Amino acid sequence: ATGFAPIKGIVESALHKGIKRPMHLYWGVRSADDLYLADLARSWEVASEGSLKFIPVLSDPKPEDHWTGRTGFVHQAILEDFQDLSGHQVYACGPPPMVNAGLAAFTESRQLPREEFFADLFAPATV
Repeated sequence: ATGFAPIKGIVESALHKGIKRPMHLYWGVRSADDLYLADLARSWEVASEGSLKFIPVLSDPKPEDHWTGRTGFVHQAILEDFQDLSGHQVYACGPPPMVNAGLAAFTESRQLPREEFFADLFAPATV
């Protein structure tokens, strides 16, 4: 699980409604194999006529990936790209450590208002 499914729904809805608001889709995974719908995300860049940018980030690329794109933790890539998030909204989906790292970093060092951070945390079900 990569957290892509909830974001996929948000992006597809925005495209369907013709929303032209700038969107940056950072998809953090371990290796290239985990980018299972990368072609779809790239097609959104074209369909959005430039309002959506897709930025895949690999934390542990395999040698056979021959990866030349962004590496490291996904929240660090966002910190590198944005000095000020005060006029943005963030939608984060994934495991609690990743989501919590983003929340802390964006609100503490990039002026993101807490109420503009939305999250879908992966949590184990209790039976």
